[in-house]
Amino acid sequence: MSCDVRNETNKFVYMNQDGSVREVSPAEQSYLSNEFSGGDSGRPYIKNSYKSRDGWGSLSGFIERRKVPARIKISPAHPDFDARAKELGFDMLDSHRAAGDIIETRADGSVACIPNPQISSTERFELMRSWHLAHQRERERLAMVHHPNDEANT
Repeated sequence: MSCDVRNETNKFVYMNQDGSVREVSPAEQSYLSNEFSGGDSGRPYIKNSYKSRDGWGSLSGFIERRKVPARIKISPAHPDFDARAKELGFDMLDSHRAAGDIIETRADGSVACIPNPQISSTERFELMRSWHLAHQRERERLAMVHHPNDEANT
C-alpha cells in the first residue's frame, strides 16, 4: 500500500512549533511530491488537523492549506531556506549523541547505537526529544523571511 501525498502545487503549507504557518519551499514541494510507502520512516509528517502533534509532541509539520484556521496568516518561506537548511544539515545519529548513546561503527560499515546505560529510558527520550525540538526550531528560524541573521536586520 502506498501513501501518495502528491497533489496540486501549494496544497500544503508548513506549521511551526509556535502555531505560525508558512509556505513550503521548493525542496519541500519536491519532497512532498514523492511517493512513499505507508511504513517508510522517511515520509513527510502530514498533520491531520491544526492541533495535532507528532511523536515528539511538536505542533510542527506539513498540513493541508484548507485545514489552517482562517485567522492564521500564512507567511512566505525565506527564498534561501533550502540552501540554509542544507547547510544546517541533519545527521540521524545526532539525537542519540545528545542522549549519550554509545555509537559503534562496525568493520562492515554498519552502525550500532546502544542506549546510554547510565540513564533511564524516560531520561533518554527527553534528551532526544529536546534535541529534536531544538533542531526543528532552528530549521523553522531559517525559514523565516526576517530572522536575526539576515543582513537587512543588522
